[in-house]
Amino acid sequence: MQIEVKQQISPAAQVHKFGGSSLASAQRFSAVADILQQQNLQQALWVVVSAPGDTTDALLHIIACADDTAARDQALASLQQQLNQLVAETLTAAAATTVQTQLQHWLADVPEALAQQRINDVLAIGERLSASLLSELIKQRGLNATALDARDFLRLKQHQPDWAASASLLAEYTQPDCIHIVTGYIARDDKGRSITLGRNGSDYSATLLGALVQAGEVTIWTDVKAIYSADPRKVACAIPYKQVSWQQACQLAQLGNPVLHARTLAPLTGTDTVLQVRSSYEPAQGGCCVAQPDITQPGAAQQGFITELNDVTLLTLHQDTAVTAQRLALELQQPVIALPQQGDNLCWLLPAACAEQALAWLAELNVHAVWDTQQYYAVAWLKADQTEQAAPADQLLQQHGVLHRYENTQQLIWLLAEPLSAAVLQQLHQQLILQKPVLQLVVAGTGNVGAEFLSMLATQQQRFAAKLKLNLAAVLNSRRAVLADSVMPADWQTALAAGDNWHAEQLTAYLQALPAPKVLIDITPSGDFARLYPVFIAAGCDIISANKQGVTLPGAEYQQIKQALAQHQRQWLSNTTCGAGIPVQRTLQELLSAGDQIAEVSGIFSGTLSWLLCQYDGSKPFSDFVLEAQQAGLTEPDPRDDLSGKDVQRKLLVLARELGVTLELDDIKLQPLLPEGLEHGNWQDFWAKRGVLDTELSAVFAKAKAQGEVLRYVAVLSLEPGKVSASVSLQQVSQQHALAAIAPCDNVFVIRSGWYNANPLVLKGPGAGRVVTAGGLHADLAVLVNQLIGKATAPALLT
Repeated sequence: MQIEVKQQISPAAQVHKFGGSSLASAQRFSAVADILQQQNLQQALWVVVSAPGDTTDALLHIIACADDTAARDQALASLQQQLNQLVAETLTAAAATTVQTQLQHWLADVPEALAQQRINDVLAIGERLSASLLSELIKQRGLNATALDARDFLRLKQHQPDWAASASLLAEYTQPDCIHIVTGYIARDDKGRSITLGRNGSDYSATLLGALVQAGEVTIWTDVKAIYSADPRKVACAIPYKQVSWQQACQLAQLGNPVLHARTLAPLTGTDTVLQVRSSYEPAQGGCCVAQPDITQPGAAQQGFITELNDVTLLTLHQDTAVTAQRLALELQQPVIALPQQGDNLCWLLPAACAEQALAWLAELNVHAVWDTQQYYAVAWLKADQTEQAAPADQLLQQHGVLHRYENTQQLIWLLAEPLSAAVLQQLHQQLILQKPVLQLVVAGTGNVGAEFLSMLATQQQRFAAKLKLNLAAVLNSRRAVLADSVMPADWQTALAAGDNWHAEQLTAYLQALPAPKVLIDITPSGDFARLYPVFIAAGCDIISANKQGVTLPGAEYQQIKQALAQHQRQWLSNTTCGAGIPVQRTLQELLSAGDQIAEVSGIFSGTLSWLLCQYDGSKPFSDFVLEAQQAGLTEPDPRDDLSGKDVQRKLLVLARELGVTLELDDIKLQPLLPEGLEHGNWQDFWAKRGVLDTELSAVFAKAKAQGEVLRYVAVLSLEPGKVSASVSLQQVSQQHALAAIAPCDNVFVIRSGWYNANPLVLKGPGAGRVVTAGGLHADLAVLVNQLIGKATAPALLT
């Protein structure tokens, strides 16, 4: 589309449109001003506004009361009071007085306008108020702004824009270095009469203006953050698309999508202008880009959509008619859908309320149409792939009485007598759009275990590929983060090296924007990060944690996490926080859920101390074995962290809380392996005093050996009726004890319960190491994956 103008408005203009919900209160006006201040003010900035909140509905009510003077005046007074309050809450007193005076003048003209049938002048009041109010608010903030009535420049002739006249008039009203706040929804016809632009009229105003100023970008700010694969109010797993092709956007608009309208797209078709849909309630989110075909980003595949239409009816016409559905839609200012042709006739779907008007207009053109007077509910599937088949969906919908079915390579439309329930729509969306679930993975922590987990991920992706997609959506450590739509597991190190510093608010916003289902996998050692779990859970994430800090937080903070899980119906899997890959927590959960009662859990919970006490034979000082373990990477950087027993104490707290026992860390009696006083100072100080440790261990070892027993560092949680005791200490055990015959580094868990009393249940295996810990994390991930696969394949309960 080529538009001749008297002058170039701006080579890089921006147009922003804000709807009524974005302008419904003083707080929303302020939020809109914030958004505008954050734009690049070096570019020409044009803003299109709707009427505030429900103002247009109030004006329609006043129009309906035109013949009832008392009711009309009462409604006018109520509206004036409401709008005056909005102005007073938004502006300073002086600026408010100016706008309120304008408003009083406009409302005072309403009775005469109604008497003269100037209905559209009355309907224009809301948009005029928004433009004046927002421009004054922006000026209060030190910026140059002006309110502009679109009727001063926007001309339409027989529903079509008069580009030459509109461009010429607009050039006269354009001011340099000024933010222009333009009324949406209203214009003038070629005879100078006020007209309204109908449904989604302000969106249409914005794209008309975008074409006139040759904008680089038009942004439609609304109350949803994207164009969704389905109505998110009914389909919880609806996908917010970041990009939609222009062709699909046009098809979606023709199907009556509430976010887009066919006329909205028309002025920009064939231009270089990019259309954005964003939420004024979540301006930090990127929204959805509707890009022209030649500038669509590489890889912007066709998307799948489910959309509904209520109270529609069918018109049937002979296929030779020269009138198109688009022409009828333009006349009605309502969506008219040309259904995929079957046979010799054309079938059009349109709102039932418009059928008689459509028939009358067609009759004036000598076009015969047959009206099927039944009202239908329509559900449409816009296909992502022309080869996609709908057999499962057909089977599902046949249960609900499909009356007509229309299909071509791009879309399929079913007509039914009654609307589908949200449960059926959810299942339909699963079958046609998701087809197989996508689980978004956010991995925090890239140390030894984190790196191993990521190295295993590609294999796991292949393993589940037939039924579910595991998508690595983010990788972060304490320094950097890569927050991307998708990261290849093999490339995570390169991607992370190119990542940026991050902060909690940024990560939270990213998690909120990620489509569900999603899981955050915490492989950090950070208590501060664990304290953010409630925020991550509120953002929709399940949690898998190898980080013991979260499970052992003070009771009040731990309960906050549990409460968030219950409130948002999320899961927290932390099996690797005790025993690495040994499924001790899962075993306890299964016993409890089956009705067993746990009496005692004991064992060896430290692979490091297990190795030291298995290797120590009295032939050389104990500290020599400590040094050997340190050099082999079996200890913490400072081995005293292992010798303190605090890690074992934390792991015992993990199991206690898994069993529902209310304990704090200090409630667990701790006997460190490290003699008192050696915990202070640096490593060199300890090494100088290591003889104290060697002497004590030599003595207890000799005693145990003389009695035919061995030394083990043991954790014990005892659950007696009305009494709980927990301790961590060095103990002598007999050679026949379950804790005696172990390999170095083994963890052992001995579970005594009502079912396993005389002969306790024993779990044994490597309790540390990056491979087994990463494997344990993947085992937890597999639990979530299998739950999702089960949900995707299980028949829905249809209501």
